[in-house]
Amino acid sequence: MRIQESAENILSIVTHERRSGIRFPIKSELRWTVLNRKIGPLTGRGETVDFSSSGLSFRSDMQLPPGCRLELDVDWPVELDGRVPMKLLATGKVVRVQGSLVCVTIEKKEFRTAGRRVNRTVA
Repeated sequence: MRIQESAENILSIVTHERRSGIRFPIKSELRWTVLNRKIGPLTGRGETVDFSSSGLSFRSDMQLPPGCRLELDVDWPVELDGRVPMKLLATGKVVRVQGSLVCVTIEKKEFRTAGRRVNRTVA
């Protein structure tokens, strides 16, 4: 009986999920830029919370309004061939904001090499 109840609970959660893709909890630094010519360049930083193939959420250092379009530059946590740093460049639209958490639907994305990362040590 317990196995069936657990399966029913999981099915209930899955059927109520509005997102189309599975979310992966990836924490990485990102930089964002608001794409709005009227207000000029507005940029900030944050840290990703999770990703799917169609969206991501991140904690932002500044308040962002729903509906604004963003360009995102994300430090990708996995290196190409285990030695070449990568970054994800994406554009998207803010669909939801909860405090400092910003949820973005991704409209366009591409991976690029990121150049060398510097290992910083705290003295």
